[in-house]
Amino acid sequence: MHRFWQLLTGRGRIFAVFGLIVTVVGMVGDQRDIMRLGLLLLVLPILAAILVARTRLRLSCERSVEPAQVPLGSPMRGRIVLGQQGRLPIGILMLEDAVPRELGNRPRFLIDRATLNWRREVEYPLLGRVRGRFRTGPLMVRTTDPFGLVRMDRQFVATSEVMVTPEIVPLPTLRAAGGAGSTGEAQPHRIGMVGTDDALIREYRQGDDVRRVHWRSTARRDQLMVRREEQAWDPSASVLLDSRESAHAGRGMHNSIEWAISAAGSVATHFLDSGFSVEIFDAGGPLHISGALGQHSSASRQLVVERLTDLRPRTTRTLHYAVESANADRPGQLIIAILGRLTPADAEVLLRVRGSRARGLAIMLDVASFAGEEDDERQRDATDLAQKVLLDNQWRVVRADRTTTVGDAWTRLDELSRVA
Repeated sequence: MHRFWQLLTGRGRIFAVFGLIVTVVGMVGDQRDIMRLGLLLLVLPILAAILVARTRLRLSCERSVEPAQVPLGSPMRGRIVLGQQGRLPIGILMLEDAVPRELGNRPRFLIDRATLNWRREVEYPLLGRVRGRFRTGPLMVRTTDPFGLVRMDRQFVATSEVMVTPEIVPLPTLRAAGGAGSTGEAQPHRIGMVGTDDALIREYRQGDDVRRVHWRSTARRDQLMVRREEQAWDPSASVLLDSRESAHAGRGMHNSIEWAISAAGSVATHFLDSGFSVEIFDAGGPLHISGALGQHSSASRQLVVERLTDLRPRTTRTLHYAVESANADRPGQLIIAILGRLTPADAEVLLRVRGSRARGLAIMLDVASFAGEEDDERQRDATDLAQKVLLDNQWRVVRADRTTTVGDAWTRLDELSRVA
């Protein structure tokens, strides 16, 4: 009885209840005509339930989402091809596809006047509003009788996987990124056989390590000269991503952490395409990017995209784990830090990761601008002091707010490095 009641629509339940009442009244009043009317109202939902329950749907469903992988904020289209082959015509079909809220509203559509054999194709829009992996489907099919008294829900099992990735921005060549040693002057290239270092002499420049002073040449030329060494090495870069939840602000697709993740992915893929070995370190440690030289670049690019797609903000409030993981990795040539809200203590922690690398580059986000507000004076002073700590220790630092694109920040960083 409970199963039967669940099959009835609102109209069907009214028919059943009203039919039962009329039948009872007709029997009590010995009014056969009224009793027959009540029985008719009562029997109609029962017959409709039997018809719908015994209807064997022979539906076929083909589904897809195109494209199946899109950058954050990009549109997609869901496509469903539905077909029917049967001996009896069915009533009205109401269909609803299960779509996550992050991709849009659930599409509902109706198929009526269905013949014995038919085929329908339905498309609906989707929008990748949240980064991550999602599944659309399965498709739910609701069958009703021609009078709308009974409904039965059936469901397909097939689903479609969708991946909304960070936006990867093509970046221009960082002309100031060369340098295997502390001077950072040699352009990155691979040397197949390790041999004797090539020693070159040049004039001393402010910031050069005094241990590189070449005293013989200094005495001969009567001015301070330093060694410029080019060693056999494989170029590598480390990307440090500040993924602390407390260091970011903003909502939706344009919050500061999505900007930072997009920047980290763009920088990592840029250096992979340039032949570098790349590793990304977030606030929880390394992301284990397999970017070793000799591997196919596109495979490493896809791995970068997948790791960053699955990345979630960290509850930790320190960059200690990222810095320690980066220091445990091979030193490499470059450290590029994408930073959220920073304090002087955070900057002091970052100094440890710079010591073994030729260059330290940093993009500091104006996090408050992503939330449409301004930092208080105390926070501004802390941010300015953190920037000063980095600059005093030979980091190249640029600031970026909500209106700054990743490409613009990268260009400014290149210009600042070349001028320095």
